[in-house]
Amino acid sequence: MKFNWGTGILIFLILFLLACTAFIVFAFNQDVNLVHKNYYEKGVDYTEQMNIEARSLKYKEAITLKSENDFIRLEIEAKLATIIDSGNVLLYRPSNSKQDILFPVEKAVKEVKIPKGDLIHGRYILKFFWYSEGLKYEIGQVVNIQ
Repeated sequence: MKFNWGTGILIFLILFLLACTAFIVFAFNQDVNLVHKNYYEKGVDYTEQMNIEARSLKYKEAITLKSENDFIRLEIEAKLATIIDSGNVLLYRPSNSKQDILFPVEKAVKEVKIPKGDLIHGRYILKFFWYSEGLKYEIGQVVNIQ
């Protein structure tokens, strides 16, 4: 077989198409982690989120985080605990949403203990959100697990 410029172009095109196919297969097999599963819907409701944060600002000092050997303790001041109808504590992991952990908060509870055994080392964002008289409130803090 004689190697000429036509053969070279054909080999180049075949290699280029194989590389493109390999990249497409690689790209489709990658795990896409958005901030939230309903990321775009949350963007539309951003004004509501700003209202929730403004409403919650006065309660920011009413919540204290303490890290102990086996757990993280979220202490809620008695004044705030009495007005909570229901709530949740979400430990949100920005790097992998599959590692998020949700803890329910019952009415009039003054502390929530989160076992460190359920968590991996790294950065979490603790979001405490609750409902009081039909209004939603939310406070967030960064937590580093060691």
